[in-house]
Amino acid sequence: MRFVLAASLALLALTTAPSQASGQSTTTPLIAPSMDGVAATIRLHAVESLSLQTAQPFGMAVTVQSRRDKRQGEILMIVGAAGIVTGLLVEESLVTIAGAAVGGFGLYLYLRATR
Repeated sequence: MRFVLAASLALLALTTAPSQASGQSTTTPLIAPSMDGVAATIRLHAVESLSLQTAQPFGMAVTVQSRRDKRQGEILMIVGAAGIVTGLLVEESLVTIAGAAVGGFGLYLYLRATR
């Protein structure tokens, strides 16, 4: 009985295996950019070669950083709340405490960004 099972599995493996996988092909397709793509790249590089020296005001950099911290704080608070709910549902205290810690850190980032 084992021999029949092993023979049928071997026959199934041989019949369903691909004859030649695409990674094993002997001919490689040529990959080259089209002329439209080359022309578009040349136009982009020509504009990029112009160097415009613009200084970003200091206040703008701080505003961008605080927005990023605020958004990250919001995301961490949501993830922390989900962790608390999940920990309570599965009655796992470690998951609940970890969710509270993540939510607390998110609240810290959010409050620090709003000051």
